Amino acid sequence: MGVLFQVELSFMPIQDILQWIDMNRLTCVVTISRENNSGVTFYLEKGKLVLAGSQKKGLQFGQFLVASGALSEVQVFQALTESKSKGVSLTRYLVENALVSPRVLADITSDLVEKLILDLLANNAGSVSITTPLPEILANGPVTLETARVLFNAVRIYDEQNRDSLQRDEAIEGINKRLYNEDFQLPVLPGMLMQLISLMEDDSTTVQEMVKLIMTDQVLISRILKVANSAFYSVSGQVDSIHYAIVRLGMREVLNIVTGIQVLSMQNRDIPQEKFQAILDGALKTAFLASGLARQLREDPEEAFLGGLLLDLGKTVILSVAKDFEIEESVFDELMHSRHPEIGAMIAKKWNYPESIQNLIRYHHNRNFGEIVNRMIALLQVADQAVQSPSGKEIDPKLLDSLDLPLEAVMEVHSKAMDSFNQIKSI
Repeated sequence: MGVLFQVELSFMPIQDILQWIDMNRLTCVVTISRENNSGVTFYLEKGKLVLAGSQKKGLQFGQFLVASGALSEVQVFQALTESKSKGVSLTRYLVENALVSPRVLADITSDLVEKLILDLLANNAGSVSITTPLPEILANGPVTLETARVLFNAVRIYDEQNRDSLQRDEAIEGINKRLYNEDFQLPVLPGMLMQLISLMEDDSTTVQEMVKLIMTDQVLISRILKVANSAFYSVSGQVDSIHYAIVRLGMREVLNIVTGIQVLSMQNRDIPQEKFQAILDGALKTAFLASGLARQLREDPEEAFLGGLLLDLGKTVILSVAKDFEIEESVFDELMHSRHPEIGAMIAKKWNYPESIQNLIRYHHNRNFGEIVNRMIALLQVADQAVQSPSGKEIDPKLLDSLDLPLEAVMEVHSKAMDSFNQIKSI
């Protein structure tokens, strides 16, 4: 058994631990040792929860099956005995013998995990040990839960249960309720961009087909050429046609440029234009900077660009929801910070971007834990900090060290990225 790292819950809350595992798609066992024989264990495969249980009465998996009404005590005892004798997991045995359907079993497991997380949120005392490997009998089991969604629901329930102690005013409660219930409109992807993404999903798409579509928008052409000729791309010779831009930069790089341009032109009548534009401007700056840093670090520049571009778009949704409420600015800023990653991930999902991009957005404020560094997350955090602090003084030195990235290199890429941004804004 290998130990990834150990930590106290008082130092690192359970939601941060599970988010880190989800983001890095780890297969592991999380064991929380607590007093009074109330320890908790989570089993995860490739970042997804597959089973959980506790030593606490009523929260053992078998007991929870009985409490949920899915099985009787006798049935659970028999299933436990027979699954053990056959060397298979209880969950697999239940499904294979049609005692519980996969859907019902997933719902029961999700409810149990939520209760365990709630218990840990209410009392964050305990020692955490994260180990590998996952027990073989649990691999490729019938239950796989989206860790992010289970966490989101557990935190929502926890907040609702503690709203009096949190002393949130009616405005915060109203905004939170709409966010939790997904009672809002997500931004619509601009039409041109939808067509280009559709083209790119087809591996047989040619440069000519992409050129033909872009040629329908003369303003877009001008903006693409301006960016392609900026210092950021360091292309030798003048790029004077869309065809040449695609050949020199690649179809996906041009798609990134178009994405940035189209997002920058988005509108939202429910948000003060000044605030809305500030978010969009910051998003495009971060995207260019993240892409440039990715090239320096030999990471995927396309993933970095999209991650940077969509990091804070969740804030636009929260602002649109908040227009109907009066709320203190400091309290609202805290809400905005805590909720925008999840909303941003929803936007990426609606726009059909891959799960890797969704997770970058969902977890972009996560810290590095143990010896495992998620380089893309760290890279995006550096880009975000550099945009907020152009002098570089507010960039976390530990992040730079984790990437082996000199501050001077960040500042050099920052200068070129701002040039590309200004080229787009100048038209």
